[in-house]
Amino acid sequence: MEPGPPQSSADESSASIADRPSHTSADGGAQRAFEQASEGAELSLLAEFFLFLRENKKWWLVPLIGSLLLIGVVGLLAASGAAPWIYTLF
Repeated sequence: MEPGPPQSSADESSASIADRPSHTSADGGAQRAFEQASEGAELSLLAEFFLFLRENKKWWLVPLIGSLLLIGVVGLLAASGAAPWIYTLF
């Protein structure tokens, strides 16, 4: 008879995931701090983008994103009733 995979007892299989010990790191405080940060208020898209720029020092993206937004606004206005006034700008 060939050995098969190890059989688990009924007690182990009936235990829910919540009853199992959570994965802990060497520093349990860091794990708790991470969990507390995840439970905080969610940031808006603009606030999260600004936080990304600040933490990663990517300030050179500000003029690039600003100019792309400006081109998009001009494109939207060109498709609307404001088109005759926009064409005079160029």
